[in-house]
Amino acid sequence: MSIEIPEIEAPKARKFIKQPDVGAKNKQIATLNDQIKKIESQITLLTSQFESTTASKEDTAKRQELTTELRSVIQSQNEIKDKKQSINEQIRSTDQIIKKKIAEITSKTSKYNFKNVEDIEKKIKKLENEIESGSLMLVEEKKALKEITALNKLKKDFAGIEEIQKSIDADKAKIADLRSSLSSVSNKEAQAKFEQITKDLAEITSKNDAIYKKRDEIYNKRKALNNEKFELLKQIRKIRDDFDAKFKKFKQDMDNERKKRQEDEKAYELSLERKDLLQEIEDLEKFSNVSDSSEQVENIKRTILLLDPKFQFEDENKSSPLSLKNSSSVDNKKVEEIKLPENAEIIKKEKEEFFSATAPKGKKGKKNKKANKGVNSALVTQLSLLNVSIPESEDKYPETIETLKEKLEAEKKADALKFEETKKANEKKVAALKEKVEELGKQILEELAKEKERAEAKKAAPQEETEEATEEATEEA
Repeated sequence: MSIEIPEIEAPKARKFIKQPDVGAKNKQIATLNDQIKKIESQITLLTSQFESTTASKEDTAKRQELTTELRSVIQSQNEIKDKKQSINEQIRSTDQIIKKKIAEITSKTSKYNFKNVEDIEKKIKKLENEIESGSLMLVEEKKALKEITALNKLKKDFAGIEEIQKSIDADKAKIADLRSSLSSVSNKEAQAKFEQITKDLAEITSKNDAIYKKRDEIYNKRKALNNEKFELLKQIRKIRDDFDAKFKKFKQDMDNERKKRQEDEKAYELSLERKDLLQEIEDLEKFSNVSDSSEQVENIKRTILLLDPKFQFEDENKSSPLSLKNSSSVDNKKVEEIKLPENAEIIKKEKEEFFSATAPKGKKGKKNKKANKGVNSALVTQLSLLNVSIPESEDKYPETIETLKEKLEAEKKADALKFEETKKANEKKVAALKEKVEELGKQILEELAKEKERAEAKKAAPQEETEEATEEATEEA
């Protein structure tokens, strides 16, 4: 089933997309760079002035000396401070240990009214005497024995408490020693030295106050110029960033336009391809219906006509173009002859026989002399090309013509077979091309439908924008 394809017009010229102006960007950057160069020259000048605006060598040397000494004093003060902190930390740590030990003793002795081991031993001795006196009842005696057992155990615990007490006394002695050493670590001397050096530095500063004031002024100017330079560099960066963004958008727009153009031109390109295929099909079908003779067949026919200009071919009329052409060409052609010596003889190719130039003169010699009076060079050339023996005389022409006719029939059969093979191949190729044409037709119709949808969407877009704008205006009102 053939598909009707409408005539597709060539696509219109593409939309022009303006490229960002590189020259304008470079011009802006060049202007800013000129300003930066001027600022840098001013900064260089101020740096030179800053370095040359200094106090006297004596004051500078004295200031450096005092500054070095001040650093040493500050370091000494820091060391004293660190030492005091270390001693205070040891005192606090030891005091915490004493408090823990006292709490431990208190927890062990709070249940009893004994202060030491001697008090416990006195109590045990008293209970033993009461038991030995026999004045106690049996129940009281058992109770006293039980209390003695508990007191003996407590006595052992109190022995450990005495050791704790001794360590508490040692810790208290340690704290006393640490406090004594703390009083020896004094910061007064270092503080006095610090104040004196600070005073001397202040005097030098006061003496060179005008110089330092001028240095500060130069420094502030240079700082302001550096800030100005930084702002100009920011402007250059912004110009480049803006240009890069515009160029990126330009490339994106170009890509979008190219894709859009490819979409718009696809149907046109497919139609051109389809037309080329249809033309190719037409050419193949024409070629398949025409059987041309091969060059070899034409050469054989021309050679036969050279031998017999009046020869009529079975498949041609007397007025056939080939016979007329060949006969006229033979008649009108200036025949070039090869002149042979009188005693020369024609050599027969198939027999490979050679005749001596000194053969005796006789009837045969006279006959050959007459026959070889002149040989057509065109005939010699044609027969050589066809690999056919050159006839000795005109009497041999019929034999040569028969040989050529046999060759002609063989060539015609070969041409007919080749023509059939070519025809089948062309028919197969035409069928494949028609399938491709059919597929291209479907693709063209699909692309035309897509183009129609895009056109309708493009037409509807401005209308939607107008409606949105109207709604926004209504809401504002």
